[in-house]
Amino acid sequence: MSRRTVLISAGVLFCLYVLFSFGNNTRGFLGTDTGGKVATLRAMDAHGTTDPDVGYWAERWDPDGSLHPLYYTSHIGSRWVNVTTLPAVYAALPLYRAFGYRGALVVPMLGAVACALAAAALARRLGARDGGRLAFWLVGLASPVTIYALDFWEHTVGLALMAWGVVVLVDLAQRKKVAWFGVAAGLLFGGAATMRTEALAFGAVATAVVCVGLARRNLPLAVAVGALVAIGTSVPLFANDALERSVLGTSLRAGRAQGTVAIAGSVTGDSRVKEAAITSVGINGEGDARSLFIGAAVVAAIVAATLRRDWRLLALAGALYAARAAQGLGFVPGFLMAAPIGLVGLTLGWRRGPPAALTLLIGFVALPLVWAVQFTGGAGPQWGGRYVLLSGFVLAVVGVVVLADLPAVLRQCMIGLAVGVTVFGGVWMHQRTHDIAVSAARLEALPEPILVSRIAHLVREGGAVHDLRRWLTAPSSRDLEDVARIADATHADRIAVVGLDGQAQPARIGSLVRQPLFTRLRLLHGVAIQVWVYAR
Repeated sequence: MSRRTVLISAGVLFCLYVLFSFGNNTRGFLGTDTGGKVATLRAMDAHGTTDPDVGYWAERWDPDGSLHPLYYTSHIGSRWVNVTTLPAVYAALPLYRAFGYRGALVVPMLGAVACALAAAALARRLGARDGGRLAFWLVGLASPVTIYALDFWEHTVGLALMAWGVVVLVDLAQRKKVAWFGVAAGLLFGGAATMRTEALAFGAVATAVVCVGLARRNLPLAVAVGALVAIGTSVPLFANDALERSVLGTSLRAGRAQGTVAIAGSVTGDSRVKEAAITSVGINGEGDARSLFIGAAVVAAIVAATLRRDWRLLALAGALYAARAAQGLGFVPGFLMAAPIGLVGLTLGWRRGPPAALTLLIGFVALPLVWAVQFTGGAGPQWGGRYVLLSGFVLAVVGVVVLADLPAVLRQCMIGLAVGVTVFGGVWMHQRTHDIAVSAARLEALPEPILVSRIAHLVREGGAVHDLRRWLTAPSSRDLEDVARIADATHADRIAVVGLDGQAQPARIGSLVRQPLFTRLRLLHGVAIQVWVYAR
């Protein structure tokens, strides 16, 4: 593509993202992490500072923050911090101050455009006949990149940096760049790691794959490339560490990485295998055996259709997707399910030549390592395997390139599948953001001076809406003892306790007695909750 075509295409794609974003509610989000980030932006904007402190109204009585309304809030010095990466928040802050949440969305949208450009660049290196145009539009508009462009998560920016790192490494493997470009690849993966911890695993594996290939022909070059990538990776990591220490007095990302490794050693292998299966072939957020079986059947149907060049087998996969859609809107967590064109790349890409095989290796060899260290417990409620987005990306690009080798009908059907599942995700995100916004507003209307959530992520889910000076989050029964202490200290005569429908609530919380009447609300995309009032 010419430079003019690239600029026009990038501009059109960005405008489409802006247009799509107006279908979503700015007071609801795709994930709870977004709620925490937006709550942080709101606090920084309200205070007119760059300090990411969200505060805690009950700190005097709960200095450890065990009841902080935003789950996963860290008490760092005198600050209460609910973000895991500062660069993305600081990049969005001036935009948020100027235009609100829609302004902050410019950051993930630009990241998504960069992902699409990287897809086009990689496709050209793999021999795409159209110069990468189809890869640009399919990755930009018919992949998980589309979904993450519309939510203030750092995933598109992190993925874009990793994707361009892969482009540089493919050039190095083909001897189209001198060894010094290893520094550029390292800078890209290191920059991604300041936002996405799994970038370290992907960067290390991608570098190793390239260096092994180079070592067969030129061992000194392979050693030089590996060393230069390592040097480049360290620069943004040290810079980010310095930023965090200057702002918070400690390092967030280093602590998060250490925590990830520690958790990896404490989680059972069965849990890891199940979550790996969910983020691969999970077709809904439940992660039950039936859904995994259906996902595996989709994989088998698409692979068979690709090998036999038979669109009727692909129709079977389409029918299974339709059956999933008939169950209702929700997450599609499997990266193979959210970007089915990747299965074409997985099936035929190995025959495309060394560059395509190398690209597939970069995406796949790292998967066991990422699965071994990813956070557990959240595999279902996500779109397209957010920890393995790079794997889905490289498969999709290779798949788009080899689509040209398939019959026209099969090619069009594959594109239709990819578009269909992404449209499903867009509609789901529309419903989810509106439901969260309405739910949060209804809960905020409760008149009690203290509101207590028994659901861990309830307040964090609507972090931009809730008045954090009224809420406490108390998932466990032991937490309610501390709630009673705070209610007594603040002389609150009434509190409202929010829990899942059917969740048992105690008759008393300290000196507060449960009232005979309670409210049942159907909120949060169909989940029923109950609100009990306790009074003295």
